[in-house]
Order: sequence, then structure tokens, then C-alpha cells
Amino acid sequence: MFTRLGYTIIRYRRLVLVGALGMLVLSVLIGGTVADRLSEGGFDDPGSDSVRARAELEERFQEGPTDLVVLVTVIDPEATVESPDVVAAGVELTREIEAVEGTADVVSYWTVSDDTLRSQAGDHGLVLIRVPGAADDAARRTVIDELVATYATHDRGPIQVSIGGREAVFARMGDVIENDLKLAEAIAIPLTFVVLVVIYGGIVAAGLPVGVGLFAALGTFVVLRVAESFTDVSIFALNLVTALGLGLAIDYSLLVVSRYREERRRHDDDRAALVRTVETAGRTIAFSALTVAISLGALLVFPLTFLRSFAYAGIGVVAFAMVASVVVLPAALAALGPRIDAWAVYERKIGRHAANPWRRIGEQMTRRPWPIILLTIPLLAITALPFLGVDWGEADDRALAPDDPVRA
Repeated sequence: MFTRLGYTIIRYRRLVLVGALGMLVLSVLIGGTVADRLSEGGFDDPGSDSVRARAELEERFQEGPTDLVVLVTVIDPEATVESPDVVAAGVELTREIEAVEGTADVVSYWTVSDDTLRSQAGDHGLVLIRVPGAADDAARRTVIDELVATYATHDRGPIQVSIGGREAVFARMGDVIENDLKLAEAIAIPLTFVVLVVIYGGIVAAGLPVGVGLFAALGTFVVLRVAESFTDVSIFALNLVTALGLGLAIDYSLLVVSRYREERRRHDDDRAALVRTVETAGRTIAFSALTVAISLGALLVFPLTFLRSFAYAGIGVVAFAMVASVVVLPAALAALGPRIDAWAVYERKIGRHAANPWRRIGEQMTRRPWPIILLTIPLLAITALPFLGVDWGEADDRALAPDDPVRA
């Protein structure tokens, strides 16, 4: 099977590369805005009693839990929430929020005179806001985003307002995740490329694994974009796409490129070297990808959107990484041929047999397996010790930086 695949890739290499380029363009156009469409929730079991009770409150009584909380702080240390100017500002703020289309059940200390909505010292008061609708309703999310932006920390006459609450936390987390992913990619991709240049000694060979990683990540964005059209998908799935996509794609492509360069040293015919590469490395990659995909598929049995989303992202990125490494990358190698070693930074000599340090390490490990096992088990146990202190729970304000205004 893989032998036939190798010959087919060589024969249609230009068609494969053009198709891959078209897929990249399509991925950018379709999946480029996927982050704006993903859910910021998904941590509840739809069949749980609490979720069903919340739905009953919403449908029958138009009631529900508080979504946003505006904290009002009295600026003048001599004043309190009872001071006339503070009362006027608090009432005006409450009415202003009530007038925002999409809000409901807006109450504050100054409209219901409930002492639980003020601090004991009298220097703080609360405004509670409910935004009815489904958790992933686009219009509802727009209202929440506008409220969070409008009532971010600032002064309003005698008071200072800041906004928090469950929905504000999740909205902020979505922004943080998107920005962190951009920062992570901006650091990881160039750094990975530099490491690969050191490993391969050439820019062309080093650029291929990075290209495969980008292909896998961008392709998975399309998968998530399609998935969110049929079901809810958590925004946290993007973290898995970047980490697993780059990791697997670079791992697989390293195997392919290294094996191809080794086979080229054994064969005078580049075609034979490439077919042999697909036969050996391609089979290994396909088996590995299938194993990882099946493992991640186990997450589909859970009712939580949060966990199911990792299955969608994981299976998608594994599939794209496998296709890119077994089909697209060999097509690129077939097109490059000897130019795989072009733009060399330095001449890298690989030792053979006893001169190869990796071979020597492997031989020493197989000759003395028990000392290696007895040494590594304690090391693994030590690295696992922090897990004993794991604290299970839902994502909340602690996922944000300590100095984040919404967490504060």
C-alpha cells in the first residue's frame, strides 16, 4: 500500500503541492476567524439537575443566575454608598444599564435597598445584571462584550465602576486565549525553525517541518469552523490545535526528512529513496496517528462541550498532520530532490555505526536495560508528585492573571 502511495506521490507531485497550497488558502479564508465563533463555556453537563433547573427558571419564570456584576467603589474616603451624590450616581448607573437592549433583572443596592449588595464599611455597592438567552447565542455574546467594554474600570463622578462576574470572566478568557496563542506562535515557530536549522544544517530542510506544522494547524481551524456549524465547540480547543499540531507535524516530518536523507545516501536514485521513505516512515506515522486519534476519540463519550471539543480538535489536527507528513511532504521532497540540502548553513556530517552517538546510546541502553529502568522510574515519580496536589474545579477567575481587572 505505502509502496504504491510513494510512486503515486512522485508521479503527481505537482498536483499534490498545488492542492496543498489551495487548501492553505482555503484554511486562512474559512478558518481565520474561527476564534470569534467558538464557545467560551461548555463546562456543564446538559443533562445535570442544575442545568435543567436553570433552563426551567429561564423558560417559565424569565429568571436566572447573575451573569455580570458591576462593582461600584466610592472615591471620596469620607463618603459612603448612602451619600446623596453617590446615591444619584448609583441610580443613574443602574438605569443606564437597564436601558441596554438585551439585559434583564438589573438590580443594585440603590434600587432595592438590599444590604447584601453593599459592603459593611459602606464604601462599595453592587449592580447585578442578567443577560437572558442561550450561552452561545451570538446576540447575547455581543451584549456581554459591549457591557464588559463599556464598564471596564473607570471613574464616573463620585464613583469608580469595574465589571466582573462569570460571563465577564469567560469573555476575558476568550480574549486572553486568542492573544496568548498569537504570542505563543510568534515565539514557538521562529524558535523551532532555528533549532531545526541547527539539526539539519540547512534552511530548506528546516523549513519543511515548520510548513507541515502550519498546514496541520490551519487545516484544523477549518475542521473547527465546520464543527461549530453543527454543535458547540469550546474556544479552549485552540490551545490543543497549536500545541499538538506543531508538535505532531514537526515530529512526523522530522522522521520523514531524516529518513529521506538517509535513504538518499544509500541509493543513487532519489525516486527509490523517496519510495523507501514512504514505505517505512509513512507506515510508522500512519500507525502513530491512528493510535493518537483513537485515544482522543474517547473524549467524545463525555457530554461536556469542553471535553468533546478537544476530541474534534485533536482528531482533526492528527489527521492533517498525518496527511501533510505522508503525502504533502514527500511530494515536496520529490519536487526538491537534491535541493533538499540547499541553502546550507554548515556541513553536517552524520556518523555511521559506532561513530554515531545516538547508536552508541541505544546500544548501551539495550545492553543494560535494568539499570536504566531503575533510574528512570524514580525520576518519573518525582515529576508526577505535583499531581498529588491537583485541585479539580471549573475554569474561573483564577485562569486570568492576578492583575487582570476582571479577576480583581
